Amino acid sequence: MSEKFSVSLDEDPESSAEVELFKSYSRFETYFEDAVRMRVVTYCDSPEFIIELFDRVNTLEKLEVVVGDIEDYRERLIDKPDLADRLEQLKRNKKLIIYLCETKEVHSKLYLIEYNSANQDLSTADDSGSPQQTIDQSSSSSGGTTTSSSEQPDDYQSKRIRPATAIIGSPNLSSNAWTRQANAGTVFRTTTDSWLWGDLVDFYNEHRSYNNDGPFLDDLTKRLEESTDERSDVISLYTEGALKTRNEVSEIHGRLDDRIESEVEEVNLVIGDDAEVSVDAASELESSAKGSDDNVNTNDEIDESPDSKTRINLSLLGHSDDAIDSLSQVTNYDASLVGESLTATPQAVQQYKQDIYEVPTLRVNREEIDDGPVEFGDSLTFHADGRVYQIGSELPDDLTVVDTALANLEEYFQTVDRYGNCNDPDAVKAHMAEGLLWMFWAPFANRDAAFYDDFGIDLDKALPNLYIYGESDAGKGTFCRFALSLISAGRVYSPVDADEVGKRKVRAMRSANTAFPVVVDDITKQSVNRLDTFRNYWDKWTPEASYPLFAFISNDKRPDEWFRNRSKILHFNVNFDTSYKGEAEVNRLIEQDNPVFLWIAQRLLNRDLTLSNDADALRAVRSVVIELYEVAGRDIPNWFPQRPAEKEYDAGRDRWFDLLKREDITTEDQGDRFRVSFPEDMATDTCAYARDPPTIARLERRGRDLLIKSPDEFLNWLGEPPGRRRAGRWIE
Repeated sequence: MSEKFSVSLDEDPESSAEVELFKSYSRFETYFEDAVRMRVVTYCDSPEFIIELFDRVNTLEKLEVVVGDIEDYRERLIDKPDLADRLEQLKRNKKLIIYLCETKEVHSKLYLIEYNSANQDLSTADDSGSPQQTIDQSSSSSGGTTTSSSEQPDDYQSKRIRPATAIIGSPNLSSNAWTRQANAGTVFRTTTDSWLWGDLVDFYNEHRSYNNDGPFLDDLTKRLEESTDERSDVISLYTEGALKTRNEVSEIHGRLDDRIESEVEEVNLVIGDDAEVSVDAASELESSAKGSDDNVNTNDEIDESPDSKTRINLSLLGHSDDAIDSLSQVTNYDASLVGESLTATPQAVQQYKQDIYEVPTLRVNREEIDDGPVEFGDSLTFHADGRVYQIGSELPDDLTVVDTALANLEEYFQTVDRYGNCNDPDAVKAHMAEGLLWMFWAPFANRDAAFYDDFGIDLDKALPNLYIYGESDAGKGTFCRFALSLISAGRVYSPVDADEVGKRKVRAMRSANTAFPVVVDDITKQSVNRLDTFRNYWDKWTPEASYPLFAFISNDKRPDEWFRNRSKILHFNVNFDTSYKGEAEVNRLIEQDNPVFLWIAQRLLNRDLTLSNDADALRAVRSVVIELYEVAGRDIPNWFPQRPAEKEYDAGRDRWFDLLKREDITTEDQGDRFRVSFPEDMATDTCAYARDPPTIARLERRGRDLLIKSPDEFLNWLGEPPGRRRAGRWIE
């Protein structure tokens, strides 16, 4: 292979060349007409343009592209599964190969174009009036064939001789910006058996040698070959892949939080009258820092500003420009970003993250033990007010305080009895309590993730998100404010607006380095169904990271099956009276101080994790709350969910009980499956009923029928309903 070569066209009378100024992309693209094979080196292109090229040049049989831009090419497929599908199909059919230059930025532009038949005479066809400078071919020599040693026989030597064009110059394989550009290039006309073509192919192959990892999309092809999932599902997950720059941002946020926790004096979060901090104490907290000048790291050091506020100086040396640029918004606060150095106050960092990600930093402490693996400590830290709070406290000596706190919680649930209209108040209260248990547990999900990960357990299914649905006046928004206030000590009340939540937002939240649950209010199930980021949300998680769980609040019924498999689905099946009296009472309950989460956190942190025989992710927090009742000597309400509320009080199961009592519903026991047949006037109801049973029952719609392909699991879910005997094993 040659990095460069001399061209003496005097020795090749069959070839010609001219220097051309391409004033428009349409002129440049005329060289692609009737092409059957193209080999291209380009700095800039787009996957969309490659597809368009195949669509426009219907004679094109094979395209190879060496992309010189070393940015992550896969990022160009994010949120574009259809595009990735089309590219992989072209690759699989041996029509497209994309090579990436992973280690070297290549600005060369080279086009090797082969045609099936004699190419049109482009030397005179200039639709734009482009000026051309012709390089005369006056001398001749033998027209014998000179082949390139680097070219494989099946590439072109075994093919028939073809007319060919090569272009070396400035145009990229993209039509972008041509309205503001003019590009020049040298155009060579020759044939595939000429010595000139052999040298040009060598020149192309030298650029291709900068590729180290093989053709682009090889990893996707391998996934498709090895997976038993649907092709569309595999590709959807592939286009959700975590990006390098986002991982770097997560690392930077983690380092910032570590620096804040190491340099700012931590204080216990106290709720109630004891939480008042004097002005002098607050000033002391803001200016305090651990350590002395002797142990200050020159890259990550603390600086005292004239106003005595702690300032963290964090070196960003070694991080990419993209990762550093992503932090630019921190300069809108009391912070500066100069070169590879970030200087900020703890409060500036906290406010920046709160505004950008809409949730505060909350995480279980982690530490490396003797350079070993990351282990989770015994404290939950909450960043707010320019301070670092430790969440967790022992029970008070006066246990009547615990009794009062639990009574205050029950007051909230009892609003269902006083202001709610529903058929089963206990079921509603149980689902509300289950939602609150989830909110108490969510901050510890990363600790659970580290435990489950050691056993190879699927984190996406073991760590469920939350989906709460109910009609518009079901108290869902009030529940959000109540739960958020409890876990933030009254510092967070508002959920995230659903209009701001999409795939990119979800992916970005993984870099926020927080375990504070993201509560999204008033979202449609269609929007949730599109967030297939959650299919592999925990895929790139490491113990150094903190990922938040999500709670979605919706007026719509259950989302698609794949999301239900990764979520806890709760139903607030109630309608609250809209009265000033009820609203005032709920606001009072939300604003009152209640330390119950501090006690729960302390007990969860000191409880060893174990594997269980069921999939109740909330088992530990459920047990802790029961212990608080026992310690306080208070009776546990009969509606409290001592097992998952969606199983104890399942409205869908009740709907099926009523369904199977109907005279116009017929069932058939087919041995390995059940068939449930609906009358014609209920044909549109099959979809709704199919969503009620757990996914393990494996329901499939067939016109007006539902096929239950795992009948034993279905009957276990259904339990012992009233009714009359249908057929075979069917219910009585």
